[in-house]
Amino acid sequence: MESMRPANSLSHLRSQIREEVMGMWALDAHEHLHFPDQHAEHANDCFYLTNHYLNADLVSAGMPEETMQRLVDQSVPLDLRWMSFEPFWEVSRTTGYGQAVERAVRDLYGLPGLTSATYRELSVRVAETAGEVSWYEQVLKRNGRFIASLMDVGSTRGDRRYFLPVMRADRFIVASTASEFADAVTNGPSDGRDAPSSMGAYLLALDDLLGAYRSEGMIALKCGLAYRRSLRFETVDRATASAFYEHGLQGSLAPSDARVLQDFLFHEVCDRASALHLPYQVHTGLQAGNWGADIAITNPAFLTNTLKEHPGTTFDLFHGGYPYGGELASLAKNFPNAYINACWLAIISPTVLRRCLHEWLDTVPHNKIQAFGGDYRMPELAYAHGQMAREAVADVVADRVEAGWLAEADASALSNRLLRDNGLKLFSIDDQFVKSATAPIE
Repeated sequence: MESMRPANSLSHLRSQIREEVMGMWALDAHEHLHFPDQHAEHANDCFYLTNHYLNADLVSAGMPEETMQRLVDQSVPLDLRWMSFEPFWEVSRTTGYGQAVERAVRDLYGLPGLTSATYRELSVRVAETAGEVSWYEQVLKRNGRFIASLMDVGSTRGDRRYFLPVMRADRFIVASTASEFADAVTNGPSDGRDAPSSMGAYLLALDDLLGAYRSEGMIALKCGLAYRRSLRFETVDRATASAFYEHGLQGSLAPSDARVLQDFLFHEVCDRASALHLPYQVHTGLQAGNWGADIAITNPAFLTNTLKEHPGTTFDLFHGGYPYGGELASLAKNFPNAYINACWLAIISPTVLRRCLHEWLDTVPHNKIQAFGGDYRMPELAYAHGQMAREAVADVVADRVEAGWLAEADASALSNRLLRDNGLKLFSIDDQFVKSATAPIE
């Protein structure tokens, strides 16, 4: 991109924009964070920080899965675990996942990185934080400057200063037997209770379940079905779906019949998201893990008919659609109810986030773009991801100012919209909550 400014002013401008953006409060638009009691259970040593997405890169690099799983086995001496880890870490530390680990180690633990010279001391420092609520305040507020994190953990519990619940209806959609129908409407084991006796009763039970979630503070719904089926959900009439539901009550459905029932139920959930004024977050693109991935079924373009069918439902489409960022841009450009959520993307590839932000800002009204969601279990890595996303936003905004595509006076407002204001509006988070959540604890 050719600069539109004198060369001697470019570095100063970029530095100013980055400094401002790095200090901004952000809405963390998607997380799976441990609660403090879970943090106490898992924060044992340095491998606490590697035991999420980095695992997939270690296995991709050639580490046997059994070896990867033993990295958090406390019965194995730390030094032996390090020996099995180090060769694969050496070739994985340059990935986005590796960069996030390094960032957390440097910024939060005051060490130069995860190396053979630091892993023992890092293990001591990690264990010292276990279960400390003050650590969450330090990492997520003082360091991370997160207004709050939208939590996809299957629960509405948690301190609202840090956590805002997002709940799924996936179990309801994929159920295909009497026991699964019963479990779905109780969001857990049904304890012998009967399944609803008809499709009508099943849908009423869904209404009750979502109403309860809403009263407990749910601010969005989430769909993760791209891990198990295509995102193309056909339109199915109620009579057909009811007949399949009846068959499911009597036994098990054939996979093709179960898929038809899923299609119908997914659209029913979309209708309820609209009625409850809740955005529906949908996983698109890359799947976590290794051998189970099937990227061919996750293209956000498969949602075209869903967007047409539900003009009153707001769809928050995840992960920048990676690697289908262009397809996602076309949906957000054409459909008023399609929004872009770049959660996960800054650690999948910081470079791709920058490229996609440029493409999306060229094609999509920027009130429809959220640039950050940590998508981690560990607060330390969510912090690191937030820093990486802020850097990407700052660089893209600076690029556009330098090119003359954006007025310097508008740089701050655009950055704030990408990192916080767009999400606050989408999820109806009011100013009073923001003021309370960002106020320092005395």
